[in-house]
Amino acid sequence: RMTETKVAKEVSVLQKFMRMIETQPERAYYGYLHVSKANEQQAIDSLLVIDELFRNSDIVTRKKYVELVESVRENGGQVYVFSSMHISGKQLQQVSGVAAILRYPLPDLEELEELAEQHEDDVDSYESSDDDDEKAEERIQEDMRDMGF
Repeated sequence: RMTETKVAKEVSVLQKFMRMIETQPERAYYGYLHVSKANEQQAIDSLLVIDELFRNSDIVTRKKYVELVESVRENGGQVYVFSSMHISGKQLQQVSGVAAILRYPLPDLEELEELAEQHEDDVDSYESSDDDDEKAEERIQEDMRDMGF
């Protein structure tokens, strides 16, 4: 009976989040970057997170979600952990597994999206710069030979 009440609350808050995406998107954030930025502003009223994220094989990933949950609770937000086995958890998984209903609107979502894209581009360019490093090393070696070293 206790779990029925818990699941009913989770379903209710997930439905509220989904409605807010349609009606007040500036108060409905999802994805780790957006949610953590909202948390930095202490704007999270309800955090919705899927239990799978706490069982991730990557320790760093697990830790960042634990820290997010603790921080939201410290700031007075409600935290709802959804079972990945339940239909509501599967629905939350479709929007990245982490979402938040905000206390107040944060209208600079587009700016955050641009930052996220830049960050992804930076990571991609950093990962692809191994060839550049090798070429730079070759040029240094060549220059040193030319100078007689």
